[in-house]
Formats: sequence, structure tokens, C-alpha cells
Amino acid sequence: MNVSFTIKVFKDLWVALRPLSLTLSVSSTTLGIIMAHRAGYVFSGDKSVDIIKIVLITIAGMAVLGSANLVNDFYEGSFKYHRPGEKTYKFLKYDRTAFDMLVFAFSMLCILITAVIGIVLIRMSTPKLMLIGLVGIIGAYAYTGEPFVYKRKGFGAILSLILVGSLMVLGSYMVFSEHFSWEPIIYTLPAGLMIPLMMMSNEIRDYYRDKQLGIKTFTVIFGRNTGKIVYAAIILASYFLTCIFVYFGKLPLASLSVLITIPVAVKAYKTVSHETSGIRITNWLHISFNLLTIISLL
Repeated sequence: MNVSFTIKVFKDLWVALRPLSLTLSVSSTTLGIIMAHRAGYVFSGDKSVDIIKIVLITIAGMAVLGSANLVNDFYEGSFKYHRPGEKTYKFLKYDRTAFDMLVFAFSMLCILITAVIGIVLIRMSTPKLMLIGLVGIIGAYAYTGEPFVYKRKGFGAILSLILVGSLMVLGSYMVFSEHFSWEPIIYTLPAGLMIPLMMMSNEIRDYYRDKQLGIKTFTVIFGRNTGKIVYAAIILASYFLTCIFVYFGKLPLASLSVLITIPVAVKAYKTVSHETSGIRITNWLHISFNLLTIISLL
């Protein structure tokens, strides 16, 4: 195996992993940890143990989201890597290249890493985490993995909010608190809504391709214009809920700093509306909104 081929394989794997999207999981796990810290559960005992927990939570979050990205790439994105004349093999009912199968194997490795870390965290905290871990792992595969493929049933955006948003926040919180609470879920919702916003930008960009391939996302089912309306509604809801929570004292006054990202939000909506890819600008909106929220909570 020559060096250039090896480099290309690793480069393609890196693309399939979609590293920029992993900021979604890092933001959610960080928000959960910070909410636990604000409630007095973090660094209240052995600090070295808490630091280990923080590192493990972050890695597990990235691994499970990475597995979802890779599974998605195997079932929907093999065309990205297929080269004329490349040999294919029958694998899971499909004709797939060796690289496609490597992507699937890598996705299973990510799930294994998540499961192992989950077991360690359960032993370090509470067995109550087991249900969250199982739902998270199953959801990561079932998002686009057959025979489930919830994305093709129009549930992509809402499931991304539940799995990558609320569930990761709650799981991270419970590692330290060892009990269930609605507070971390509800009061991080403005930042969490940036996750389905990312999914909607993806659906709107891929509308014509998905429609041609028969992939029934929410946007394909209800139309591109409806997708854009939902995209705008999610943005408005994020800012509105932030203001409401600050008004009632559930978020600190500093959380209003997210309002400075409004120009980015406007640009993101305009980009999405003009039939160009709004994924990159939407991700920058997600990063800036979440970063300001995290700083304000700290």
C-alpha cells in the first residue's frame, strides 16, 4: 500500500467523520457539565475524578455523533468516494467498495468506544445512565441506519434535538448529579435548538437530491418553502426563549450576549433561502450562539 493511497484513505475517513459537526456534541456535553456545576455537583469533591469524567463525557459525545455521521455516509454517501472501475462487494444488501465497508467498520468502532466509556461512567456515577446511553447509541445508528432510517420518515430535525441536544445535556448532567432533572434540558433549549437548525440547513440544501433519490426528509415531505419557514422559526425561538429565561431569572443576564449573533442568523437565513448551501454559516451561528451561552453560564 503506497503512502499517497493511505493518505487518501485517511483523508476520506476524516471527511466522512464530518469533524466540524462534532462541535454539536461538544457544546451539548459542555452545557450539561456546566449546568451540573451551577447546581453544585462539579468539583465539590475529588477534582481529579471530575476532570476524568469531563474528558470521558466529551470523548463519548464525539464518538457517538461520529458514529451517526459514518453510518449516514455508508447508507447515503457512498457516491462521494466511488471511483470508476473500483471493485465492489455485496455488503448488507448493497454493492459497496472496500472504503465504504471501512466507513461502516469505523462507525461500529465509534459505537464500541461510546459503549465502553458509558460503562465506565455508569460505574463512576449511577446505573440510571444506562438507559440514556442505550437510547443514544441506538438513536445514532437508527437515524439513517437500516432498517430504521428515521431521517427518511421526516423525524431528522426533532430527533437531532432529542438525541444530540437534550439527551447529551441530561446524560452529562447526571454523571455528576446522579439524578434526573428537567432544568438542564429546558434552560439549555435555546442553544440546543441550533442542532435541529443545522439539520434543517442540511435538508434544505439536499432537497432536490433527496427528492430525486426518494429520501423523505421533513423538507421533502412538506416542501422546501415549509423547510425555510421552520428554519426561521427555530432561529426566532432560540432568541425568544433566551430572553424569556433571562427575564424570569433562569439564565444570567449575560446570556443576552447571544443577541449579538443576530446578524449571523440573518445572513444564515438569507443564504439558505437563496438555494445555496447554508450549512457552514449555520454551523458558525451554532458555534457562536453556544459559545456565548457557555461563557455566560460560567
